[in-house]
Amino acid sequence: MAAIGEGDRIVLIDRRLFKDDNTRIFVGIVEQTEGVLVRARGFVFHVSSYEVAGQERRGEERVRVFSMGSGDIVYLLPQGQDVSRLMLKRSPKSMTLSDGVYAMDLSDFLLRA
Repeated sequence: MAAIGEGDRIVLIDRRLFKDDNTRIFVGIVEQTEGVLVRARGFVFHVSSYEVAGQERRGEERVRVFSMGSGDIVYLLPQGQDVSRLMLKRSPKSMTLSDGVYAMDLSDFLLRA
């Protein structure tokens, strides 16, 4: 049994390669898996160390292909979660992915100076 399957809702947090990289968060629905490759459709958020607040999503819906072996962090969301309603809410000390009812604390991924 695969850890992630078609129809699963996920939060993918890209591994930062350099100290000043923005944190990129992808929220989507898995469309297909093949071995360690996953194709998902969803939305991207970019978290800059120079911004301390905000709740914007970047761009329109997109398709993302990633490898489960890349070192990125992947969380599963509840099965019925509407990913198009999720927004990233930030303050200087917290970061939450929420739709107003469901909330996931992502404060561990805040860039700290």
